[in-house]
Amino acid sequence: MKRLPTFRYICSLLLISLSCFPLRAEETQPKEKARVLSGVAVSADIVGFAMKAVGAKFANMEVAARINFLDKYFPVFEIGIGDSHREGAETGNTFSATSPYMRFGMDYNFNKKHNGNRLFGIFRYGFSSFNYDIGNNAFADPVYGTTIPLSLSGQKATGQWLEFGAGVETKLWKFIRLGWSVRYKFRVAMSCPDEGEPYFIPGFGKNDSRGWGGTVNLVFDIGKATKKVKEEKKEK
Repeated sequence: MKRLPTFRYICSLLLISLSCFPLRAEETQPKEKARVLSGVAVSADIVGFAMKAVGAKFANMEVAARINFLDKYFPVFEIGIGDSHREGAETGNTFSATSPYMRFGMDYNFNKKHNGNRLFGIFRYGFSSFNYDIGNNAFADPVYGTTIPLSLSGQKATGQWLEFGAGVETKLWKFIRLGWSVRYKFRVAMSCPDEGEPYFIPGFGKNDSRGWGGTVNLVFDIGKATKKVKEEKKEK
């Protein structure tokens, strides 16, 4: 199955959101001054789960938690499972890996109006320590020229990278929000056995020195949900 142009779709959604963002921001005036601790939220990236569902060559399925300070600074912790199973069409090499990863960093909200819309600058540090399997059922021995099966299981590797990007987020309903982001990734370190580099780094994507990525996050604002329940109890 060909890899879906997921990144292209994410970029399109982000551009549409950016074009609509100023209009909505102008329509709504600031309601109140932001508190120092303005809330806590959890989220899930629906792109990774969708890629897994359609059988993409790799997928990063993740959830995140963040704290809102002054509606401007958002420390974020992301954790997920990276999954990849593929066979090279030309070489016949197979690769398989399913391992956890984590990222932490900061989102900065450039929108000064506390009206529910957010325009983020994004920074992340990512790390994964993972196992992977590589093989080839018809490997040609370079010394004897014979064809033998090759199977290297449980290879261990680590990867570290940085991410810089931008994103937008808006309110859908009460405490539920939707956000899009585009990120540029730099691999800063990797260690692996000499027998073969991994095709995929969990959380980073295809093993390369740099690359693009993106997310579509469904966000649940826990602080606002809790506040809403308390208000309803008082009314009763």
